[in-house]
Amino acid sequence: MDGRIVVWAATHRLAVLNDPMIWLGRIDKLGAVWILLALVVGLLGRLGVTRTVVFVLYMGLTTLAADSLSFLVKDSTDRARPFITHPQIDPLYVVHSSSFPAGHAATAVAGAVLLSSLRPRLAPLFLLFALVIGWSRVYVGVHYPTDVLGGALLGAATGAVAVLLLRFGAPRLGAWARPLARPAGNVRGAA
Repeated sequence: MDGRIVVWAATHRLAVLNDPMIWLGRIDKLGAVWILLALVVGLLGRLGVTRTVVFVLYMGLTTLAADSLSFLVKDSTDRARPFITHPQIDPLYVVHSSSFPAGHAATAVAGAVLLSSLRPRLAPLFLLFALVIGWSRVYVGVHYPTDVLGGALLGAATGAVAVLLLRFGAPRLGAWARPLARPAGNVRGAA
């Protein structure tokens, strides 16, 4: 089933979507798009400069952790990429690491979970964006759907740990995390 889905996706592409799907992979490299979104959400949400900078740094650490964990798992698995196993797939670009799990899905879901903790009303949009990034990996022919699912689960766990650390561990983490642990109502100019 996994193979059939990726073959179908890669052989039924719409030319107009090819560049945007490649672009989604590029902007999510190491969670870059989530770091940028953290900056935008922080500034537009009137967190203040200090809290926004701390949140951006924390987002960077969270997505880096998700990406690093995905590579630890990749190194212990040796799943061939779909375009190697299924010669009928013409990938939109070539990747040479193990296929499982999808690192982009891990960083995307970790970023979406962390952003959702800050702005719960926007959670459906963040999660939808993460889902589209995950699907783009199947579309371009470099991951199976189960690679994306595995990466998403890894990212969800990483994001959940990051949220728990902020909520319950920030006083012990040091001065850099304390501004995020404070309720938003205690910050001047907070919405």
